[in-house]
Amino acid sequence: MKGQVQLKGDFGNPAGTGIAKLVVDNLESADAATALTDMDTFADSLVTGGFTACNVGDVAVTVKTVQYADPPGTGVNVDAQIFVTFRKKTDATVRRLTISGVDPTSALFENATEGKRLTAAAKITLEGYLDTLFGWTDEAVVIVGKLIVKA
Repeated sequence: MKGQVQLKGDFGNPAGTGIAKLVVDNLESADAATALTDMDTFADSLVTGGFTACNVGDVAVTVKTVQYADPPGTGVNVDAQIFVTFRKKTDATVRRLTISGVDPTSALFENATEGKRLTAAAKITLEGYLDTLFGWTDEAVVIVGKLIVKA
């Protein structure tokens, strides 16, 4: 896990905002919730101990599983992406997801006046994947899934 704390001063980089980031790699907390508490306490200790005169802002923890992957070797372009907007049925908040490395000629897409979009069947499949990710039961609603290929 990696811990990050926003430190706020009065001025400084970037562009005079006075915002800096404190990063601690390889946290050994039992879980992400504990790591958040540990990082917040650590940052507050740095202020109390005079190691920084900044105020403590947002605290975040990233948890990752290290997986080394070789390129597929089949010409997959990570700049070919599906940009997805979705929401939970019981919440109007729109969420975003970008999936890189899609085949632009995939059967997941159909032509629309706005460009290539996910088919109805592809939306249903993706909704199932999102339900699984979030632990929802038939709650995910894909609003739009569009193909974007960066030049």
